[in-house]
Amino acid sequence: MLTVRLPRQASFVLPALVIVVASLLPAASPAGADDEFTPTAHQRSTVVGPGYRAEIRRTSYGIPHVLAASLGSAAFGQGWAYAEDRLCDLADQVVKVRGERSRWLGAGPGDQNLASDVGYRALGLVDKARQALPAISRDARSMIEGYAAGYNHYLASVGPGGVRGWCAGQPWIGRISAVDLLAYQQDLAIVSSGRFVLPAVAVAHPPSDQVVWGPHVPAAAVADAVRPLLSGGRNTAALGSNGWAVGGRLSDSGRGELLANPHFPWQGELQLWESQLTVPGVLDVYGAGVGGLPGVQIGFNKRVAWTHTVSPGARFTFDRLQLVPGRPTSFHFGDRILQMQPKVVTVPVKEADGRLKTVTRTLWSGKHGPIVDLSSIDPSFGWTSTSAIEFRDANAGNTRLVDFWLAMARSGSTAQVAARNAEFGTPWLNTLAADSSGTAWFGDAPSTPNLTPKATRAWLESPIGLLDGSDPEQEWREEPGAPAAGLLPASRWPQLTRRDYVFNANNSPWIANPQSPIEGFPAQLGEERTALSARARFNAMLLADPRSAHRFTLDELVSAVLSNETLSSRLLLDPVRQLCRVHAGSTEAGWRDVSKACAVLDGWDGRFQVHSRGAVLWREMLSEVLTAHPDALNAAGPLFSSAFDQRDPVHTPGSPRPDPAVLGPALDSARQTLEAAGFPLDVPLGVVQYSTKGGHELPAPGAPDVLGAINVVEYTAAPATTLEPVVPGGDKLSKDGYQVNTGTSMLLAVRFTGSGPQAKCLLTFSQSIDPASPHFADQQELFAQGKARDCLYAQSEIRADPHLRTTVVTGS
Repeated sequence: MLTVRLPRQASFVLPALVIVVASLLPAASPAGADDEFTPTAHQRSTVVGPGYRAEIRRTSYGIPHVLAASLGSAAFGQGWAYAEDRLCDLADQVVKVRGERSRWLGAGPGDQNLASDVGYRALGLVDKARQALPAISRDARSMIEGYAAGYNHYLASVGPGGVRGWCAGQPWIGRISAVDLLAYQQDLAIVSSGRFVLPAVAVAHPPSDQVVWGPHVPAAAVADAVRPLLSGGRNTAALGSNGWAVGGRLSDSGRGELLANPHFPWQGELQLWESQLTVPGVLDVYGAGVGGLPGVQIGFNKRVAWTHTVSPGARFTFDRLQLVPGRPTSFHFGDRILQMQPKVVTVPVKEADGRLKTVTRTLWSGKHGPIVDLSSIDPSFGWTSTSAIEFRDANAGNTRLVDFWLAMARSGSTAQVAARNAEFGTPWLNTLAADSSGTAWFGDAPSTPNLTPKATRAWLESPIGLLDGSDPEQEWREEPGAPAAGLLPASRWPQLTRRDYVFNANNSPWIANPQSPIEGFPAQLGEERTALSARARFNAMLLADPRSAHRFTLDELVSAVLSNETLSSRLLLDPVRQLCRVHAGSTEAGWRDVSKACAVLDGWDGRFQVHSRGAVLWREMLSEVLTAHPDALNAAGPLFSSAFDQRDPVHTPGSPRPDPAVLGPALDSARQTLEAAGFPLDVPLGVVQYSTKGGHELPAPGAPDVLGAINVVEYTAAPATTLEPVVPGGDKLSKDGYQVNTGTSMLLAVRFTGSGPQAKCLLTFSQSIDPASPHFADQQELFAQGKARDCLYAQSEIRADPHLRTTVVTGS
């Protein structure tokens, strides 16, 4: 049953496979599996074909638990189950990395499809994947091949016309290969780097060339694409997360606990999806991950649980090449002259009459990466007669992802997790882990340029992290112990092991635990001794104050997110109420007409639950303050009287003392905003804040990151690179309220006990993209109610689930 938001004014041809009921065609359990896995006949179906074999056991909320006798078969079952739930998301991404969007959809508005195709063909991910596939580990290859086969066999079982979801009926739906998946995994590795510069790659050309056929991407569109790489202190993506690893000293069981709370888009390819993979004697892991990447990326096994947060560090550099006069594709490197390398790309483009034309472009690369045109940011960053800029990506050609997360899933302790991070590195993520012995570990191990001292100085001095690409002393250093050449070695990564806790909320590694600051790490990993974000501070405050006999319970981990409190309301609500008592109704600026608004805040519970009255008014009031004073929550000013102190980063800035000359006008402006939008001042949050799914507006709890929320919910106009239509919305309050399409995407809380792990889960946007599926929006109802559900990990829990439905799938 869907809980719909309250009214706003209210207080190709593929071989068919056969599906057969088990009573007609029984299927034995995989080798090594216990007979007790077998469900009753009316719950069981079999899909027939040669080769791979897996049991997909769907439990409540549509979670697939895949049981198989080999890693390849487990991945086959996972690929099948993912395709059953979300085939559109992966099919779209395969078309994208192949550089085929224009073939099916035309060049697109502002040549956006053509720019994407030219950019991806310039990167050559498919060619690189074809070369790399034979060289990756046997286990990784078997899982990638199995996953692709599972996807294809599901597609064969329903046919392209049977695909449900936002891509139903699209002509580009088709089979995929292991090469496609490995190409896409390289694309996932550059989410925080190379993806952003593709339009700048596509439009780059020597100053003497005339580009006739495009892509002709508007300069503003190129600038908008690249700008996220250059903003927020080089914070490279609109992605976030909270992660806690709690040690035995602070857990109620005396063993480890974990809280995973990634903030990812609710639309597109970066949506998480839950599953469990069990290969008896080899693997038994539960968690969530993105489509096209076999295994799980956040999860747990019997002995260790882990999560990731997006690291704010650098994954790339821009390198300015000094050109040889009169030779715009030749550049100096020390006392040598080197030649740029040309690459001719040809893209088929569908025209209005349905015919295909061919667009051919020559793209250029320097010593380490593609030439980019950043003149839309600054004319001096374009390709001129004297210089050009190349983009060097720390994750270019990264094919380690499946091996890394498979190694994580097989780890039995935080020490092994740390070793796997050192061996493979992550693409753009911090790692936090807790184990059954009660140890907690944090490591900042993403692919990071290993800069020389001279290069570090240049990187810090440049507003875009620009190095002199013609200076050999600014080359990335190669050292032993790095996951790949030119990357930071594991010996220089920040990491911390504790028995109480470690955490990260997308802050730098400096404060993973306030009692043990990490200092002296390379500058490209983040800043030290600077103010934490409001969200990071609030995470640390909650960790320092467990409420159940000074130890964290599983329910308390869940409550940290779903209680929907914020740092701003915890610290400032009472002082603002006091201001109201003194100033409301007075002739002072902004205070004359706010008595009703003050009464609303006086009755507010300080939380952002769907029923909370006053949350919308608070958000609008603080939005006014932060518009005029962007650092008001992070520095002394109109909200706090004491400044940030590096000796106490969690509690400073402190001494909440809101300035009545600022708060009065802000509250009055918030009042006017609500009235103009047609909402009463005490409107419940769930009337205003919602996500749209299947034509229904579903109430959403939570608040924007800037308010210091743990449960972050926000809107972004570009949630991913998907072709899925993005719901319209914005950050400003209007008569349509607040649309939400990004933020808390999953909650996973894990507690280790003497009898194994216990876990609570919530996938906020649910498992399926099929509007006809019962699992299209069932977990959004839980989210609105502030509830998590049990994760069914043990075989006995899976067997006992009243909604258990088993399908045995096989195929070549």
